[in-house]
Amino acid sequence: MRSMSLSHTILASLFWCAVVFAFTGMNFMKYEEASHTLRESRIETALTDMHKALQVEMDKGEALPGLKTAEKILLNYTRSERDLLSAMIFSANTGKILFSTLVGQTGQSAPVSWRQKCVRSDTVFIEKEKDKETMGMPLLNAFSENTGCLVAQYTTESGEVVREKMIKTTFHYSVRLAAIGAGFCFFIYFFGFLVATTFQNKKIQLAIAFVLCQGLLLLALYFSFVSMFKAFDENIKQEMSTKTQQIAEQISARLGQAVQNGVPFDSITALETYLDQIRQKNKEILFILVTDKTGRVLYETGSAAEAFEADPYTGKISLREGYYNAAEPVNSANAAIGWVQIGVNERFVREKGF
Repeated sequence: MRSMSLSHTILASLFWCAVVFAFTGMNFMKYEEASHTLRESRIETALTDMHKALQVEMDKGEALPGLKTAEKILLNYTRSERDLLSAMIFSANTGKILFSTLVGQTGQSAPVSWRQKCVRSDTVFIEKEKDKETMGMPLLNAFSENTGCLVAQYTTESGEVVREKMIKTTFHYSVRLAAIGAGFCFFIYFFGFLVATTFQNKKIQLAIAFVLCQGLLLLALYFSFVSMFKAFDENIKQEMSTKTQQIAEQISARLGQAVQNGVPFDSITALETYLDQIRQKNKEILFILVTDKTGRVLYETGSAAEAFEADPYTGKISLREGYYNAAEPVNSANAAIGWVQIGVNERFVREKGF
């Protein structure tokens, strides 16, 4: 009987280890996908914003080869993108690179695959290589004809760093959780053996001890799972905060431009619809607020109440744990007239899956 119990204990331990490794592996894939999606979304958002700036000039009738603002727009984009290798514009007809952030690329021919994808695409195209990614968007003239393509190349190094961190997190917590469960299985085996052979007359005390040990096991598992999810959340926090800050900067720039063009800051038409579209597209965003310089909310989408809490004694409002808030000033004539604030739920990957 003892050997059968031992074999059952070993089988139970192996089964627990298999479940734990499958569970942590599933979470690794879920967070890796979220990290990759955040990165691609950040790059696409920045590329789309640059594309709109170029398209505005072309809609005025400007010809692509003589686009005066192209180099300035490309250089401004370069300063804000930490993973950018190069950004360029090439002709759809000849494939010749007309503008580039790398001087040596100007005048060269763009790869044939880019030209083919750009000509037949009306949205973003993506081309992945071993250590870099390429994104591109077509540029249309005033007659909606495809005359060129905007392309940006990014290194995937930062994404690989995040992936390595998540692999370490997965391995660490797989071993930790497996050890806790397997240890408990063997504890039950030895506990049952001792009850049967030595402490038959102390069943009440043994029952209490067994319940306490079960309680300790549950606590150990609970805190291990909480620590694991926090570690995974921390792994993608940098990518999330970078993307959020970038979106805040883009909204701020648009608002500042509207105000400089004579639109009153407190009555910008359809702004909340625009903000809501951004929030719906980026599921990690909990709310977007636009306030005046005193903090009074002028425009709002989503709910900020969930992210903040007030001290019952002092009334001071602070951000709850698990939320991130990006703030960017709205400037007009070199003076701040308000703020864009974006709140992010750092646990959105965890809550989406569970």
